[in-house]
Amino acid sequence: MVINVEIKDSIKHIIESIERKMGDLTPVMRIIGEIVRTSIIRNFEVGGRPTKWKPLSPVTLAMRKGTKILMVQGFAGGLAGSIHYTPYRDRVVVGTNKVYAAIHQFGAKKGSFGTVVAHVREHIRKLASDKKVKVKEHTRRVNVPWGDIPARPYLMVQDEDWEEIKDALTDFLMGRAQ
Repeated sequence: MVINVEIKDSIKHIIESIERKMGDLTPVMRIIGEIVRTSIIRNFEVGGRPTKWKPLSPVTLAMRKGTKILMVQGFAGGLAGSIHYTPYRDRVVVGTNKVYAAIHQFGAKKGSFGTVVAHVREHIRKLASDKKVKVKEHTRRVNVPWGDIPARPYLMVQDEDWEEIKDALTDFLMGRAQ
């Protein structure tokens, strides 16, 4: 998943100036990619910026260990660990290869992807009254997703990042960065 970010005019002018003078901007695009990637990782670490993400539902919390949002696997194979960038001569692309990334970025309403048939095996269900009942094997239709998933935008360039990007571009133009 990749989000297109509209570049601020002040930075766009610097990029155009550098491109006219230098031609291949891959080295500075690599620096910008790292700035943005680091910022996105920070979004995960603090649970959303500039606005905190909606907390996990009690049902979700009961099913998993830990309370970190979008960080079940930390940086080892999960969404946060999949954030990467690819620099080009005139741009940098920052994103993830996770198929579920867009749902977390934009959210999804219960049932917005239709329904599936779920096979339920025979089992014993313990009721709140401590009574146990036998549930027979059956199938049922289940909404996908089974509940609302709030948007938790993580692919964001923060306001403070623009100054760092501007400084990186200026350093590159002045020959102070490689």
